[in-house]
Amino acid sequence: MDERFAIARMKPIAAVLLLCVALLLLSTHQTFAQNTSSDETAAETEPEEAKARSETAQRRRLLKRVGPQPLTTEEQQEAQRLSRIARSQGTDPTAIVGRVQLSNEYDALTSRSRVNILSGRVDVPYGGNWLLSVITPLRWSHLNGLRNEDGLGDVFVRTGARLYTVPGYAFFAAADFTLPTATDPQLGLGKYTVAPTAATARVFPHIDSLLFAVLQQQLSFGGDPSRRDVSISRLSVFFNTVWTERWWTQIQAVGQLDWQRDGKSSLTLEFEGGHRLTREWLLWVRPGVGVLGRDVIGSYEWNLEVGVRRMFASF
Repeated sequence: MDERFAIARMKPIAAVLLLCVALLLLSTHQTFAQNTSSDETAAETEPEEAKARSETAQRRRLLKRVGPQPLTTEEQQEAQRLSRIARSQGTDPTAIVGRVQLSNEYDALTSRSRVNILSGRVDVPYGGNWLLSVITPLRWSHLNGLRNEDGLGDVFVRTGARLYTVPGYAFFAAADFTLPTATDPQLGLGKYTVAPTAATARVFPHIDSLLFAVLQQQLSFGGDPSRRDVSISRLSVFFNTVWTERWWTQIQAVGQLDWQRDGKSSLTLEFEGGHRLTREWLLWVRPGVGVLGRDVIGSYEWNLEVGVRRMFASF
């Protein structure tokens, strides 16, 4: 009887012990599961963080390559010399320098159309790093092989400033405007347009060359409501080589996106060769060919431009 009594007393104790062991095992399993989940989450997060850090490092390296580069004293001196020559030759879009320029451009367009543009340009520096530029075009148009029009085109005005410059690098920002001054609808856009513009110049002293880039977004406002609105993104890239202080060559690519025509794109390539006739007078010739989107505004099948300019510091 005592044995049965002892066994009866031990049963609840054993049950309690078994319950404690079960709770302990359950707690251990939950802790292990949480640790495993945390380890897996950390393992998944680490590659993502490493990938993000790698992408950030790549973007920084790209910006470092495009932006100002550390140059030795000799390289800085050579970069300044090349920038000065490009400025005096009138090929640097970031330079604050005066000019009087006359050029003639012949464009062979699609559908047997032809356009000849005689342009006068005046650039006036002011306020140290500011520039005012005005271009007045006279246009002769032979459209679709049938109709001829000639007269004044849309006047172009630019006001901008060189915001940053160090040996080997420069940044220029401007606002470009066109005015609906054309004497015939076929000779202009019929709209006022504005184009925020950013231009950079990068010098490569070891190869006597400069790389220029100009980014623009042209938008129309006001003007003739019956004419098509204008919304064109434009990127121009120039690779300029200074052979001597009297000779230069330049390869130019211009890409455009016409947002009013469902993002239709165009691409033109031009080659320029120029010569300094005297200290102030320069002459150049620039043939070009349309690669893509030859019917987009500003594009063509082929063209040829010749011009003469006189550079000066200021009035």
